[in-house]
This record gives sequence, structure tokens and C-alpha cells, in this order.
Amino acid sequence: MVVHLALFELRLLLRKRITAVSVLAVPIGVCALAWLQYRGMAASEWPSSLGFTATMMLLFSVFLVSTTVFTARRQSLVLQRLRTSELSDNGVFAGVSVPIMLVGLVQLVVFFAFCIAIGAPSPSRPLFVLLGLILGLVLALLAGIATAAFSRSVEVTQITAMPVLLAGMAGMFMVPQTDSVVSTIGTLLPFAGIGELITKGWAGSTPSLALASSLVWLLILGFTAARYFKWEPRQ
Repeated sequence: MVVHLALFELRLLLRKRITAVSVLAVPIGVCALAWLQYRGMAASEWPSSLGFTATMMLLFSVFLVSTTVFTARRQSLVLQRLRTSELSDNGVFAGVSVPIMLVGLVQLVVFFAFCIAIGAPSPSRPLFVLLGLILGLVLALLAGIATAAFSRSVEVTQITAMPVLLAGMAGMFMVPQTDSVVSTIGTLLPFAGIGELITKGWAGSTPSLALASSLVWLLILGFTAARYFKWEPRQ
């Protein structure tokens, strides 16, 4: 049942023109950007660029999409109807979530493979990069569900998603700063730790603070999603 729901959700995801275009446009756009700006870059500069772009992809391809999808499914009573089927609550969430995460994962893999093909070095600590990808996908999904919990309609998600987007982007710009205090604060912001995990995993250093920050945000967003997400439409 979960597999059938996931396949159905994937078809729905790709059926909408704007979503289908973004599925193709995001990897094409970031690969074109890498070709124009990153090609020929020194090996030492690649890790931070890869971590920054990967985090942006998670925010726009997984976080925003999951916010929109869960808000739309709840407001149209789809989630309530699914709860009356043989699926458990966790099964419903899994069926809706898997296609979003799968699309995000494929986009990231395509981007990384393209960058390596045009000159990026191989990751020095691939396990940290892999951990960053996994935590990033889950974190973006939970952030989307938590944001959907406070969104009354799909149109409102443009406003409710803004704090997470701004915090994530602010963190990514703060982390590379030479001031250690600013850099540390940036790492503690949501999603910045994910970018640092990928960056340091690629560069070969140990991302202790980034890992701790990502795990804490995973717990915070997981609790928020579980506590505040309602199955019935918000009024």
C-alpha cells in the first residue's frame, strides 16, 4: 500500500507543470551554474561551493515542495481519506514523503556527478558527505511538514516558509566568515550544518559542530512536526 501511494504521489508530483518543470530545471540550472562559475576552480575551493549549492537545492527542491504538498493534501482532505484506508499514519506520511525525497536525492546525485565530471575532486570523507545528504533530506522534509502545520493554504506557504528560508540562507553566508563567533552562530542556524557536513566531508576535516547542530535541528523539527501537524484542514 505504501509503495502504491508513493507511486501515485510521484505521478501527481510530476503531473503539475510547475513541479515537473522544477524537477528538470533545478538540476539543469545548478549544473549550468557550476559550468559557468565553478569550472577551472582550485581543488580547495570546490568543497564550500558544493556544500552551499547542495543546501540551496535542499531548501528549494525538498523543503518548499514538501511544505506545499503536505499543505495541499491536508486542505483537500486527501490525508483524512487516506487515514481511513489500510495505511497507518506513518504509512501515509511515508507514501507522500518518499517521492519528494527521491526527486531531491536524484537531483543532488546528478549535480555532484556533473561537478566531478568537470573537475571537482572526489570527496575525502565520503561518509560525511553521505551523512550530510541523508540528514539534509530528512531535515528538509521535517521542516516542510512543520511549516505545513502552520499554513492555512498553499498560497500562505509563501509566507510561512520564509523564516526557514531566510535562516538557512543567512547561516550559509555566515559560516564562511573569518570571524569565529559569526561562523559558529551561522553553523547553529537550520540547514547551515548540513552544508558544513558536505563541505568538510568533501575537504576531509571533521564537522563536529555541524553534525551536532544538524541533529539538534532534526529533533526540534521532528518534535514540531509531530506535535503541531493536524490531519484536518486549518481554518
